Amino acid sequence: MTREQVLEWLEQRLGINNYLNLGDSGAIHRLEWIALEVAHFKKWTLDDLEAALKATEGVKPVTRRIDDILRWLTFRR
Repeated sequence: MTREQVLEWLEQRLGINNYLNLGDSGAIHRLEWIALEVAHFKKWTLDDLEAALKATEGVKPVTRRIDDILRWLTFRR
């Protein structure tokens, strides 16, 4: 998958229309970083992302959930 495809996949899973409209430049950067790590560097897989999404279900607002997803992916080892 490309970075853009991963971002679209994340948008669908998070229930957002366009990640660029989140209003939080930090959350936008974190989403782009996650997508880059998955698509280009292969540090994480879509299964890892799916597990992070399940682990952060119910976290509101979505910007905080994005923070928690990145934290979960980074420190899960």
